[in-house]
Amino acid sequence: MKKWIVIIVIIAVVVVGAGVWYFGFRKADTASSSSTTNPDLAVINGAHLLYTVSATSIGNYLPLVGSVTANAYNIGPYISGQITNVYVQQGQLVGLNQPLASLNPLQYQLNYQEALNNYYNALLSQDASSVILQYKLALQLAQQNLGYTTITSPATGFIETLNVATGDFVNAQTQNANLVTIIQNTGMWVTADVNEVDLADIKIGQTALITFTQLNNLTLQGKVSFVQPFATFQSGLTVIPINIKFDKDPLKYGVVYGLDCNISLLLSVSKGFLIPYQAVFTDQSGQKYVLLQTASGYQRAPVTLGTQSGMMVQVTSGVKNGDVLIMKIPSQFQQSGSPFGGNNAHHVGL
Repeated sequence: MKKWIVIIVIIAVVVVGAGVWYFGFRKADTASSSSTTNPDLAVINGAHLLYTVSATSIGNYLPLVGSVTANAYNIGPYISGQITNVYVQQGQLVGLNQPLASLNPLQYQLNYQEALNNYYNALLSQDASSVILQYKLALQLAQQNLGYTTITSPATGFIETLNVATGDFVNAQTQNANLVTIIQNTGMWVTADVNEVDLADIKIGQTALITFTQLNNLTLQGKVSFVQPFATFQSGLTVIPINIKFDKDPLKYGVVYGLDCNISLLLSVSKGFLIPYQAVFTDQSGQKYVLLQTASGYQRAPVTLGTQSGMMVQVTSGVKNGDVLIMKIPSQFQQSGSPFGGNNAHHVGL
C-alpha cells in the first residue's frame, strides 16, 4: 500500500512542517456574546500561532520493513593443530589482519626447515631442474603452512561468535570448522522483501528513507542497490528481496548490524502543500476550512484535505503559496514557560 511522505531539497531530510512558524500570543478578551456565537473568535482572541503556507515536495512512497546486514566472515583453520593462544573476545572490534589465535608452530617450523634444507641441497647437487622445482614448491608450501599457524582477521569488524579456546585441537579437514565469525562493520546495507505486486515500481537507484524507531526515529537516506532477479516464497507470500545501500556511513549515527528498520521507498515526487492539522477547523455542516489572515482581520477559506501524517495534513485545494493561517495552539503547549505562552510569548496584532 502506497502512502504520502514529505521530502525537501533532494529528499535528504524528512521534515515535519513546510512553512515558516511565527509564535504569538494574544491575551483573551473579555468573553462576549459574539465570541460565543462565532467559534472563530475564540481562536482569534486567544493564544494562537501564525503559519505561512509554503509549497513543498510530497512523495508517494511504498512502506517496507527491513533489517541492517553486513558481510559475515566464518573463519576456520587452514591447518590442523593445538591452539596455544586466543587473542580476542566475543564482541571485540578487530582490524584487518589482526591476529585472532595461534596454533602450536613447532611441527610446521620443522617442516619448513626440512623443506629449506632439501631445496638448498638440490641446488648444490645440481639436480635436474624438475627435481629442484619440486623441492622449491615443497618449500613454498611449508612456508605457507607455517604462516597459517597464526589465524588473522580478513576484515575490520566485530567478533560475533568465538568457538575456540586455548588447548583446543582444531582439524582443517573438518567441514564447517568455524572458529570465529566476524561481522564487517563497514559497508552495511539494508535488506527488505517487496511483494510481487509492487515489483514493477522497484528500480535500481531508487531513493529510500530508512527510519530506526529504536534510535529516536533516526532517518537516513539510501538507494536501491540490488533487486534479486528471481522471486522467493516466504510466509505464504511471493516476494522479491532487495538491498538498499546507505548514502552515508550509518555507524556514525549509531546504527549497528541486525537492527530492524522501517523503509519508505519513494515512487514519485510532486509539489504540494502541507499544513498543521491544528490550522484546520470544521463547520456545522462538516466542511473543513482554515482561517486566513487578511489586512482587515481574517476570513474563512474552505479546503479539501488529503492524507494526514503526524501533525501535518496535505491540502489539495483551498490554499496557495504565501497564505498566512491562524491556528490554535495545542493544549499541551499552553503552559507557562512553554514555547507558546508565558514569558516566551510574543504579541501579534491582527
